[in-house]
Amino acid sequence: MDRRTQREWVVKILYQLQFDSTEEVDLEKILEFHELVDEDFITSSLNSIIENLDTIDGYIKPKLKRTKFDNLSRIDKAILRTSVNEFLIQKTVPNNVSISEAVEISKLYGDPDSYKYINGILSAIDKEN
Repeated sequence: MDRRTQREWVVKILYQLQFDSTEEVDLEKILEFHELVDEDFITSSLNSIIENLDTIDGYIKPKLKRTKFDNLSRIDKAILRTSVNEFLIQKTVPNNVSISEAVEISKLYGDPDSYKYINGILSAIDKEN
């Protein structure tokens, strides 16, 4: 599985987790269900995002201009969290690569103009950090 597909899975699972009302997440069970247990990138990304969620959201919230964080679509939150985790927390790829990937994933799963907003937010976070 290529890296873009792995990122898409991270976004999809984060999206799914936003509907779960329990505090405890059985990530292994979710990964087993989707047959992704052996995907190290997906597992490490999800674990990092879950462990650093408040920090990640703390980078995103101040950059929102059009809406409040709670009003962002769930898919946009998942995409933003995945990218911020990748270039600020895990530092696994250059910032511009992560932002570009987030924009492309947003074009697939977000609203028609979401990619512009996501690009602006991530670019603002990148410039400040």
